[in-house]
Amino acid sequence: MKIYLLRLPLLDEDFVAKKNLLKFYLHTDDYGLLDVNSNSQLASLLGKIMVQYIYRMKTTPNCNISPSQFFYGKSGKPYITSCLNFRFNISHTKGWVAVAVGNNDLGIDIEKLREYKPAVAKRFFHNDEYSFLTALPPYLQDVFFTRLWTSKESYVKCIGTGIANTFDKFAISITDGGVEIKGNDLPVFFKHYIYDELFISTCSMSNTFPDDIVLLTIDEMLSSAF
Repeated sequence: MKIYLLRLPLLDEDFVAKKNLLKFYLHTDDYGLLDVNSNSQLASLLGKIMVQYIYRMKTTPNCNISPSQFFYGKSGKPYITSCLNFRFNISHTKGWVAVAVGNNDLGIDIEKLREYKPAVAKRFFHNDEYSFLTALPPYLQDVFFTRLWTSKESYVKCIGTGIANTFDKFAISITDGGVEIKGNDLPVFFKHYIYDELFISTCSMSNTFPDDIVLLTIDEMLSSAF
């Protein structure tokens, strides 16, 4: 597995000057979306661009992925029809986009520190997780709420089930020894990272995680476009 991070550009004049070049990577149907003044929409598009760049430049040099080859499973997990042995997953949060790539099923989730909200935990989390969070001292609740959330999301993205109707069906426990899952029959592995202000959780069918995260830039991706 390798993990790549991109800081979202500001929606300013400098980015406007570059966005036409980014169309090199996009399907015609997505062209107009670069004009939307939405960081969320921009992050989604840049995630696709990152996948194409990584495949073309880092994984299989000079081999292109057509934007029309992106497809989504019934739970929203993306894949590329012509590269089924190239597994990837995308996550974005305010100001950042992350892509994990590898040869096995995998998932990634990134979040900035989330405020612990008991009502949200009670609604979405397993009873064991909710009990664990409520027993923590207040100064630890935000951190462990964020770590649990990102771990759970990376897991359901790895196995391809999605969040809906699944989050409370399994319990994750986070200890000094790592992450364990109750209600899981699959051999999955986890690794957590903290980068800048981000909590990053990865889950994979293979216990091969990188020590470091690779930072990408818009300019770097544009330099390979032509």
